Amino acid sequence: MTVRRIVRPVVRSFAWRFRANAATWVRAGGHSVVWIAPRRARLVVPRPRVDDDSDPGLWSALDLGLSELAPISRGPFAGLSILRIPHDCYSIVRARILRDSIHEGPTRVIGLDCLSCAACCVANRVILDDDDIARFDEAGHRELARPPYSRREDGVTVLVLRRDRSCKHLGADKRCAIYRIRPSACSTFPAGSECCLSSRAEEFGIVDGYQDPP
Repeated sequence: MTVRRIVRPVVRSFAWRFRANAATWVRAGGHSVVWIAPRRARLVVPRPRVDDDSDPGLWSALDLGLSELAPISRGPFAGLSILRIPHDCYSIVRARILRDSIHEGPTRVIGLDCLSCAACCVANRVILDDDDIARFDEAGHRELARPPYSRREDGVTVLVLRRDRSCKHLGADKRCAIYRIRPSACSTFPAGSECCLSSRAEEFGIVDGYQDPP
C-alpha cells in the first residue's frame, strides 16, 4: 500500500458582506463560495500557477463542468481568481460546503492510496489528444486509439468503458494495464482534487468530511 499525503483546500461559504474574510480564507489556501445574493454565487480560489495542470482551483472548476477562472486585479479579491457558479451547480458547491464544515482550517492533509481506490478510472470520459495517439503509436500499440479500446464521439476520440463503467485498461488489482503510455488526461489527474473527491464519493461512498445521514 502506497499512501500519498495530499494537502487539499477546504471549502467555506461566505455572505458578500464578509468578502474580506473570504479573501483571507483563500489566501491561506482554502476555497470560498461567496453569495452575492441567494441566487448569485461566486467561487473564489487562489490564482492558478502558469502551466500547472494539477492546480486545485482549476480542477474545482472542471468538476463543475467549467474551465475558465477569471483573474481579479482590484478589490478584496485582488490577486485571486473567481468563477460565476451556474445555478445548476449550486447543489454541488453546497455539498462541498457541508462536507468541509467539520474541518477547521483552510487546508487539510489527507492520505490517499490510489491502488486501493481507482475511482477516477470509473465512469470518467477520457478524451485522447494527438500526443496520446502518437504515444500509443510509438509504443507499438496504435490499436489503443481504435475500437474496441477507443471510439469517436462528438468529434473526439474517447476511451471505451466496460459495461460496469470501468476503464477497459483497469485490472482486477486496480492497476492500469497501459500505465507507462496512459493518456495525458489520466497522468495529469490530481489526487485530492474536487474531481477525485467527487469520484470517490459517487463510486464508493467515501466522503472526506461530513455527509447527511441516509
